[in-house]
This record gives sequence, C-alpha cells and structure tokens, in this order.
Amino acid sequence: MVLSPLLAAGFLVAATAAPASAADSVSLQGVVTAELGGGGYAPQPGIQVSLYSLSGSGDIAYSTPSSDGGAFTLYAQPGRYRIHFESNNCCGANSAATWLGNTPYEAQSQIVEVGAVPLTGLNAQLEIGSTLSGVISFAESTNPQAAAAVFLYDYGTGEYERFGYRAVADANGAYTIPGLPAGTYTLRFGDPSDQALVSTVYWEDSDFIFASTPVEVAADQQLTGFDATVGPGGVWMSRLFGADRFATSVQISQAGYQQGSDEVFIVNGMDFPDALSAGPAAARIGAPILLTMPAGMTDSVMAELARLAPTTIYIVGGTPSVSIQVENQLRGYTTDVIRFNGADRFETSRLVADYFWGGSDNRTAYLATGMNFPDALSAAPAAANEYAPVILVNGGLSTVDSGTKTLLDELDIEKVVIAGGEPSVSAGLKKSIDELPFILESYRRNGADRFATSLITNQKSFPLADAAFLATGYSFPDALAGAALAGSWFAPIYLVPQVCVPLEVLEEIGRLHVRDLVLLGGEPSLSDDVMNLIPC
Repeated sequence: MVLSPLLAAGFLVAATAAPASAADSVSLQGVVTAELGGGGYAPQPGIQVSLYSLSGSGDIAYSTPSSDGGAFTLYAQPGRYRIHFESNNCCGANSAATWLGNTPYEAQSQIVEVGAVPLTGLNAQLEIGSTLSGVISFAESTNPQAAAAVFLYDYGTGEYERFGYRAVADANGAYTIPGLPAGTYTLRFGDPSDQALVSTVYWEDSDFIFASTPVEVAADQQLTGFDATVGPGGVWMSRLFGADRFATSVQISQAGYQQGSDEVFIVNGMDFPDALSAGPAAARIGAPILLTMPAGMTDSVMAELARLAPTTIYIVGGTPSVSIQVENQLRGYTTDVIRFNGADRFETSRLVADYFWGGSDNRTAYLATGMNFPDALSAAPAAANEYAPVILVNGGLSTVDSGTKTLLDELDIEKVVIAGGEPSVSAGLKKSIDELPFILESYRRNGADRFATSLITNQKSFPLADAAFLATGYSFPDALAGAALAGSWFAPIYLVPQVCVPLEVLEEIGRLHVRDLVLLGGEPSLSDDVMNLIPC
C-alpha cells in the first residue's frame, strides 16, 4: 500500500447554469421574501432561483436571481420540476437555502407541473440561517489552506442532499459557514485546492463518514467551537486481486468482511446476466458476493465460505448459471440456501428486487439493460447509495414490460434512473416509464461511452464518499464482486480503461476527497499505470 498524491477538485458546491431561451416556453413567476434580523419578512433581491427538471439529466433547466422587489420569472417546457432558492453571496448571505414548499429537503419539496398555461404564486420564504464556525489547525508546522464543509442528511430518504455548504478557512484557520437550514449534518474538514495537501477528517476526529458525530443545527443558531486538526494529505492506494476472478472475489470478501458474514451471495463468475442484480442487494444487507463456476466451486471460494460461516446463502440464477451440484455443496455450509431463478435474466432480477426491497420504504429504482454488463455495473454502487435495486430490462423494447411496471408499482417507486444511453435502453421504454402515473421523477444517466456513463452515474449519486474503486470496463467479474463491498462502504466504482484513468475520473475522485482508492483486479485487468493514476 502506497501513499499517492492526487489531482483533486474542490468541495462540492451548488451547480449553476446559464438561463435557457424563453422562446416557446411557459413562464413561472413568484416572489422571494426573507426573514429580517429584527423580525418580520421583506422581499429579497439577489436570491438565486433555479429550476430543476425531474426528467432527462435532472440538471438546472433555468436559473435567475430575484429582482429588487424579490420577484422572479423562470421559463420551462412542459414537464415536472422542482425550484431551489439560495443566496448568491451578494444579498441575503445568511438566508437559509430552501426548496419550493419551504423545506431544505429536495425529496420533500413541492413539485411543479408545467403545462401550457403560465404559473404564478410560486413564492418562497427564506428563514434566517444558522452559522457554524471553528478553527482548523495543522499537525505539521506548514500551514496550507483548509476548508470545512457540511452535508445535510435527509432521514426520510436515507441520503445526503445534493448541495454541500462550504467555507475556506482564513490564514489563522478560522472558518464560518453561514446560511444553514435546521437539520442534521455531517461536518468534514479537508483541502479546498486541487492538490490534496491536507487530510480529510470528520467532526470529532473521525476518519469515516459512518463513524462521524452528526451535528444538529436548529433554526437561527450561531454555533462555534467546531475545531479540527488535519494532517498530511494524499490518497491511500491499494489493489484487491487473486490468481483468477474467483480468488479475486475471495480477496474482496476478506477485505470487507473480516469478522465473517451471516449472509453470502453466490453468482456465476463466467457469465453476467443473472448476477448483475446481486450487487445492490448484497450491499443492502451487508453481504459479500463470491463467484463460482457453473459446475463447481474453487477451493479458495469453499475455504472463504468456511471462514465466513454464513447462516443464509443466496444463489442468483437458475441451474445453467449455478448448478445443482454447487447448490448441494453450499448446503454443506448451511441448510438455508435460497435460489432466485426466474424464467429469464429479467425475471430473476425482479425476484431479487422484490425479495430485498418488498415491504420496505422505497423511493428509487435503477433500470439497466440486461443484454450487456457495463451500465449495470456502474449502476450497482450508485443504486446501493440510494438504497435502490437495479432491475434489468430488455432495453430494446419500445415500452416497459408488464412485469417491471407491476414491480415498480408494488415497491412504491417514485423515482427511476435509467443507466445507459438509447442504444442500451430505448427512448420508447424511457417514455413509457415517464408516463406511469406513480413515477414522479425519471432520469437517464449516460455518457459517450461506458467510462463516461460510469462517471456521470456516480457524479449524480455521490455528494461525498470516503473511498472509491476502480475496475476495468472491459469485463465484468471484478466490478461485480466489488459491487457489494463498494455499496456497503457507500463508495462509487469507476469503470476505467486497462492502462490509464480518465482525467475526469481523477477530478471526480478529487471532488469527493476520498482517503482510499482501491483497484479491483490484478494485471492485465488494470495495469500499474492505473495504479499510478496515469491520466488519459
């Protein structure tokens, strides 16, 4: 394991976009008022008002500042939208950001249905935000610049909001983050530059998000004393690999489940269709994925099963994928062996989703083609980060099949993410998803190739992470086995070429300020140039 410097982007900040043309669009109007320090409310100029589409890429469709009288006008094509309000550093600097409906939580905000008629009365009332401050000191004598950032957690969805609130410390290490709405936050300290000169730590000296102490913020508070010490920066590089794909899955299991696991997934390591849905399900219950040959398990996999000592083993796929002989071997470890065996890869995927997400509080589902593996592999950890299943579909169909439509309804899904472009999942299928009456949001995550799709999928799902994984985009076993571990760490997997790392991926890793970067698989799957973060 070596420590490597990394080109890094800054902390996450709110996106901006140039206004679209108002031609052939419908106007949306309202007035922004803000709470005054002495009490009462007044129209507030200079508040950035941004319209987010609930389809397509989900990015800003139109953005404008409120006028001197607090009024604003947005323009949009017919569809569903959410509206976000935030101070833009010129006015109302300590006004707390809000979504339409006066909530800091995107999922709880009012949805605007835009048709042919202009809309008015889309008013927002901004409360005085709280401030959080402290001093960042340095473990070494040098005093590089540092920053603090907080991320608002939504207990309703189990996810962080897409926006982070950030402040760069001054020469004495002092920082103040204004404009915070009431809620529960994760507080992180690190380097705001693109050089990763200082370490990333969380409030009360935690190294990891899941172990950090939440910061509770009430309305109109001035909180101080949130100090931290950061040390030398960089990213710890490591590689998980074995002599073959089966041994690599064992190495991944040993790295993530050192104390054993009550539950284990067994999937075919020679072909991908049945296995692609296993990643988010394994992440959901905190279980490893082990690969097998159809006719029998390798010695290394059998030894790992003995070490894990599971009480339940899940087989994903029918007997052509994982034979009766393997099932009988597995019953030597536990009598509780459950097989998901549909008529085809699509039904198998639906069976997995229904078993692990049925009866729970769901909101999101990912759909990916079952005819190839890259899009589903990219989707797995992103879906796990949103507590969502990956449901495989025949992307060449012109409309969503009845089995998938029924499952989405039964799981109470409101938001669907399509992983991959139109060659993978057709425009007609996407349109039929949009038209389902219970689906409020429907997005497509796709890039120019499998690597760009992987990048975009992760960008949209991860506002922060402690670790990231790299896997080859040209074969499935390493990323498949790693999906459970990445999902349980709430970390992305980036698909990369065998001999380099796309510059955009390096920038994204920097944005997240990860402390661990793990390569899945040995050479030649990922060369030493990938280990050395050689850009391409």
